[in-house]
Amino acid sequence: MKLHTTFHLGRSAALLLAAVFVLGGLATAVQPAAAQTLTIIPAEIADLQYMREEEKLAHDVYVNLGALWGVPLFGNIAAAEDTHGTAVLNLLNTYGIADPAAGNGIGVFTNPDLQALYNQLMAQGSLSLADALLVGGLIEETDILDLQTSLAETQQANIRLVYQHLLAGSSSHLRAFAARYEQFTGLAYQPQVLDQATFDAIMSGSSGQNGNGGQNGNGGQSGNGNQSGNGNQGGNGNQNGNNGQKGSGGGKGKGC
Repeated sequence: MKLHTTFHLGRSAALLLAAVFVLGGLATAVQPAAAQTLTIIPAEIADLQYMREEEKLAHDVYVNLGALWGVPLFGNIAAAEDTHGTAVLNLLNTYGIADPAAGNGIGVFTNPDLQALYNQLMAQGSLSLADALLVGGLIEETDILDLQTSLAETQQANIRLVYQHLLAGSSSHLRAFAARYEQFTGLAYQPQVLDQATFDAIMSGSSGQNGNGGQNGNGGQSGNGNQSGNGNQGGNGNQNGNNGQKGSGGGKGKGC
């Protein structure tokens, strides 16, 4: 839970900045004409900006761990995270909100807490492949919690649709990492920040989130593939699951 607390440290600061941004009238000033009729509150702005960099963090960690350990699963899911980040960026553009990831290369973040977290996760994931797979699981579990929180803070239909797809994808990715960890170590994957009931529902594919995403799923396929995620166990599955479908799953996101 300590990591999850750290993961949210940036939200308060982001929310404060978002409030200043809106109260100062700047949000309206930079909105494109098409976004003028849309209404968004500071909490939603903060969540979107945070989620944009959170998806980037997942992508950047997976790219580097994939290169380090030579396991296709990381690269496949990194591709999906890239599409998810683009989906969030599209929302930022729709509402005329500044992109916190603009101009930042791999491993570079505007949010200082996410920067520190990235450094921490890379250090852990570089210890062994088992640790790297646990890092992947931890990122996805934390993503799920953050997305659930963000969903509760918005009634915007377009934002909710993207968040639901991201949630479905994160559930699929978590199944993939858990399956690969179990195949590689022979040990059962234990939830790191999710409660056991939520984790079990995701593993069984019975959570509403996956549900959707299933659709997403292209996700869906991935979904299954991942549920089978085993597929991932197959290692191939990784490719298979590819999460690449996930990738599509990125479609998850992007399904959006």
